[in-house]
Amino acid sequence: MKKLLLILLLIGVASFGCRQEQVITQLEVGRSKLLNAGLSLEAVGHLERAEHEEKNKVEPRALLILAYSNAISTGAAKTHNVEARYQTERDRRVGELGEFEMKKILQILGERHRVQKDAIQVLVDKGAPAVPFVLEDLVKDRYHSVHDDFIQILQEIGSPAINDILKAAGDSNTPPSVKILLVRIVGSIGDASAATGLEALQNATTDEGLKMEVNTALYLLGDGGSEGKIVEGLTDANPTVRRAAAKSMMFLKEHPTDKLVAALGDSDDTVRMDVAKALRKYPDAGAVDGLVAILTDGSSLSTKQVAIDTLNQYAENGMADGLAGRLIVLLANPEVVNHEDRLRIVQLLKKPALVKQIEEADQYDNLPHKLDLYFRETETNDMVKDALNELLLALEPGEDLESED
Repeated sequence: MKKLLLILLLIGVASFGCRQEQVITQLEVGRSKLLNAGLSLEAVGHLERAEHEEKNKVEPRALLILAYSNAISTGAAKTHNVEARYQTERDRRVGELGEFEMKKILQILGERHRVQKDAIQVLVDKGAPAVPFVLEDLVKDRYHSVHDDFIQILQEIGSPAINDILKAAGDSNTPPSVKILLVRIVGSIGDASAATGLEALQNATTDEGLKMEVNTALYLLGDGGSEGKIVEGLTDANPTVRRAAAKSMMFLKEHPTDKLVAALGDSDDTVRMDVAKALRKYPDAGAVDGLVAILTDGSSLSTKQVAIDTLNQYAENGMADGLAGRLIVLLANPEVVNHEDRLRIVQLLKKPALVKQIEEADQYDNLPHKLDLYFRETETNDMVKDALNELLLALEPGEDLESED
């Protein structure tokens, strides 16, 4: 038994000794200081040594260019009189960035660290050679949480990215949703030379939604003839086409408000949301009924919020007379069973323009009294009652109206 204990003790000591001999590498220290602590100046020294020590140079080189970039962008390099050296090193290394370093930077970007903006700028500065790798991650849905950053990179690279983007948009392996995204990016870049490629894509695809997206991109590139097609798409039987057309309404110089107002009743939630956004840019008093209807229909929270924002803008601009009274009637309607809908109605009523309407309404309507009566006798949800209490306090300063037991 004693021999067994002695053997176990010796094994433990040997194991402890092995652990003591483990060495933290310069790469690990540099990575931690840069990505976890944002200490780019300190990280540079460790990463420069790591570049010499590590057999695989990919990660230290990717991290090092980000460390130089971060030290420059934060002003730390200038403060410590190393900005010129860091800028020279950064410029040289941007030119030398290879496939694996770029993929590593994209991976780091997907992890969302302190160097996010610096990683974006490095890839933008690399330009066209970075585009295939950004597109690959978009098409394969890698690092989904930073796809907006990928879009920004492609947009800022601009014209040099167009050919690769159009090629990916026409590839049968690219998901339809990504094809639509890529066409929108081309439209946002605004290079008229892309028109030929867009037309070729439009002729080659059978996807009606993608065809409509191409119409929008062509319109943004100066093709006025696409406008009529976009407007027609707002009433197409295919919901994908209607979605594309509705999203495009924000860009049209001549906005068909009558069709926009009618589209507020579309069966598709995304269409209703984008139309409500367009009606904020191109206001029309005739849209009030449709916008109010959205507040209590089956629309998503996002669509309802857009409707609220648009209605508030109309009230501020004197385009929704009597809206406060309508909302109070709607609030008291027993068919509005969802307390979250009632809460949003009250939150809209709390906006200064609506409060002003309540205060200036005809005394015969007595809107504050109707709200108070509803508050005391009808509403049962605590969140709605709290919001109502705040509204009533705003209407009657100094009077604290609490719910009765």
